Parts: sequence; structure tokens; C-alpha cells
Amino acid sequence: MRSSFLLAFTIFYGLSSIRRGFVYVLTYLSIPLAELFLIYIITRGDFVRFAIVGGLISVMANNGFSLIGDLVFLRLESRLQDLLVATSIGPSDYIMGLMFANLLYSSPGVILYIILALVYHVLNLTNFIPLLIDITLLLFATSSIGFFLASLVPHTRYGWGFAGLLSSILTIIPPVFYPYTFLPKSLYIPLLILPTTASAIFSQGITNLVNTSVEMLVISFLVLLLESILFFFLSVRFSRWRER
Repeated sequence: MRSSFLLAFTIFYGLSSIRRGFVYVLTYLSIPLAELFLIYIITRGDFVRFAIVGGLISVMANNGFSLIGDLVFLRLESRLQDLLVATSIGPSDYIMGLMFANLLYSSPGVILYIILALVYHVLNLTNFIPLLIDITLLLFATSSIGFFLASLVPHTRYGWGFAGLLSSILTIIPPVFYPYTFLPKSLYIPLLILPTTASAIFSQGITNLVNTSVEMLVISFLVLLLESILFFFLSVRFSRWRER
């Protein structure tokens, strides 16, 4: 992994994007904040802590899935990927560079949800590190998925729409903004194959929002860890790095 490239690309694509169009950062937060507001109103504040944890998961997952639109544009329009192919930079460096750039771009949202989590006593000294590891693995897994799928998209106009659709489906249907115990075990166990489900179950358990067994905590964490490794390997190994 080339640290100099990661730093340069993070500044180039992350920091410069914030300077050029900060309004897009606010747009990026609109859906999670709207869901937080609706959940607060509908449940009269009872589920607001679930909405905060879900919002943090949603921001991190959107980071990864939004790579689809970014990567398609950089591959087909600006041809940046063609330039990188001609260098010693590989797909793993490219994935990590875009992941860090998008993380920097969405850092205002991450900071906002961390502040809300502290205000509502969701975060404490005991669960902060496990939750940080959880959302980092989620970012890693979704970024890898985004990179692989982006390499298959044939035209720029499909990239952003596909990214938005995938992000909405994988953050609204799984138990991200509501307790996973609302679903029968026969349903949420198969949904563990989705990284957002595994992350949500672990997050809800580690923050004591749901009374979760140690076994379920370990299973959800291991599933997310294995998915992160597997999806990263698949994206590097089987994605289309060089154009035919």
C-alpha cells in the first residue's frame, strides 16, 4: 500500500470536494437526518437512539456505495483510472484512496452523529472502540462492493442511480434504523449476509440498545470481518481494472 498516493488522493478527491461544494455534504446527510427526524416524531423519541446508531451506519455504508458513481465517472469520463493503470498503482491502492477520500468528505456527518450519540448516552468509554471497529469494517466492505460493481457499469448515467438505489435498499430494509429483534430469527439470520445487517446487530448489541447474547455479538462481528476480507479480495481479483 502506497501511503504517499493515499494521502495525495485523499486530499485531491476528498478535501478539494468539500472546498468546491460544501452544499453536497449537506445533501449527503439529508436522508439519514430525515429518517432520524421521522423516527423521533413517530416514536415520540423512544427510538431516537436506534436512529442515531442507524444514521452512523447509514453514513458509512453510503460512503462505500457512493463509490460506484465516483468510480464510473473517473473510469469512463475523466479517464483517471487509465492514468493509474499505466503506473505502479494497483486496484487495492485505488480502493483505499477513494475510501479515505469519501470518509474525509463525509466527516462532518460522522462527527455530527458521534456528537448526537454522546448527547443521548449511546457512546461511552466501553463501547466506543468496538463501535469504531465495526463501522470501519462496514466502510471497508461496502467500498469493496462498490468498486467491484462500478467496474461492471457500462455507462456513466447508470452509476449514480445504481449507487443511490443500492444504498437505499441496503440501509432501509435491513434492521439499521429499528431493533433487529423486530424481525423473526428466521429472517434476520439470513439477512446477516448483508454487511449493513451484521453491522447493525453488533452496534445495537454493543451499545445495549438491544439485549444481545455474546454469541450473537461474536457471530455478527465475525460475519462482518469475513465479508470485509472476502469482498476486498474479490474486488481486487475480479474487478475490471484495465479496459478491454
